Amino acid sequence: MIAVFDIGKTNKKFTLFSGDLKPVKTVTIRIEERKVGNLLCDDVKAIEIWMKDILKEYGKDVEAIAVTTFGATIALLNREGNLVLPVISYNQDVEENIRKKFFEEFGSPEELYMRTGTPPLGGLLNVGLQLYWVSRKWPEKYGRVCTVLFLPQYLSKKLVGKDSIEITSLGCHTYLYDILLKGWSNVAEGLEVPSKASEMFNVWDVLGRDSEGRIITPGIHDSNASLLPYLVSWGNERFVLASTGTWCVFMCPGLGFTPKREDVYKDTLYYIDAYSRPVRSSRFKCGYEFDYYSNLIEKLFKVDPRRIEVNPKILLEVIREQVFITPTLTPGTGQFPWSKSRIIGEDKFRENPVKAYHILNVSLAAQTVYALKSIGFTEKIIVQGGFARNTVYLKALATLLPNSKILRASYPEATSLGTALTAKAALEGVDPRKVYFDKSVLEVEEVKGLEVEDKYVESFLQEFYRKALERVEG
Repeated sequence: MIAVFDIGKTNKKFTLFSGDLKPVKTVTIRIEERKVGNLLCDDVKAIEIWMKDILKEYGKDVEAIAVTTFGATIALLNREGNLVLPVISYNQDVEENIRKKFFEEFGSPEELYMRTGTPPLGGLLNVGLQLYWVSRKWPEKYGRVCTVLFLPQYLSKKLVGKDSIEITSLGCHTYLYDILLKGWSNVAEGLEVPSKASEMFNVWDVLGRDSEGRIITPGIHDSNASLLPYLVSWGNERFVLASTGTWCVFMCPGLGFTPKREDVYKDTLYYIDAYSRPVRSSRFKCGYEFDYYSNLIEKLFKVDPRRIEVNPKILLEVIREQVFITPTLTPGTGQFPWSKSRIIGEDKFRENPVKAYHILNVSLAAQTVYALKSIGFTEKIIVQGGFARNTVYLKALATLLPNSKILRASYPEATSLGTALTAKAALEGVDPRKVYFDKSVLEVEEVKGLEVEDKYVESFLQEFYRKALERVEG
């Protein structure tokens, strides 16, 4: 048996896989961020306790364990291996003067992007900036830091007691990895991160064995975990994987490292995959915006809009009438980071819940179109995760991209599967590409768009783009 811990920002999930990588048991729990003084932090102590309790209950026949988590989160440890500071959330605010000094010292956002593929994101979403912030706010504490661990590696250490680093977390919009050099960046050198980092592992290496003799891997960044089964299964075929949840991440492997200066101030970035290759990607907080406006619809009409199915007539009506919701609920993120979120045509939004829900999903599909255009590839899109179950969104996306193949992934948990794949590879001592698993679980179903004249689609997208770029005060 193989055990996987998939640690999301709020929901934490444990999945038990059989030897042939079929899920046999899933347990979930909500563990929220918490305040420690004035700091917003991830509750790693609660996560650790939950993980160990789960293993006591379900870990008897487990041979290997792997952890996957979100990125942009680090644990700073002293010589004794204890936390110097709590594990600070990437949602923590950063003083603007510190952010400004970071770029003055290490190079402009444009210069850093052209080497690291990392745009200047909000909060502490850039680990290099996070380390700089800590070093300036708490220099004495930073001076005691001997080890920097990304969250997957910190939780793996809690299982096996060994430090590690791996490329998918290091290359996740950190400013620490220079893609051109294939090594530490000038930011990492300036902050002396190499002296604080650990041995580099592959995500499928054996980090060690726990007290029960179970193999522990170093862990893997969650977006890369969701991509890995498709890299293994689809080989060199070109596609975009839309890994959808709170963040919708659009990843196109195989494009190489081709950064453009116009991408710098959008959420267009490069991940580094499990094989150390750059993956051109774009993102926006699709699930976050979906939840916000779904709750608004529920409040307005006293019905759960998530149960509403596709109404072709209303979907086409929304496109022709050019009613939509502009980005962005979280300023500084997504393809329109300075856009003000608002409803264009609010009277139509308030007509009835079915129309409001279609307006929401067409709007998210329009954001998706621009995220895909930002990557530069729109021909074959695999939608995996939460939005693969959203029929209105899928139909809207296929209608707005009539020349693309929109493919709905039937397997709901590619992130856990990819993580399990690393654990099985460690167990067998091979590369994940040599691990057998039933690839039929990754079968996809094409979603066809509605018949509508091109001029309506083009006009809708142009108007959406125009309104999204408007600077609105207040």
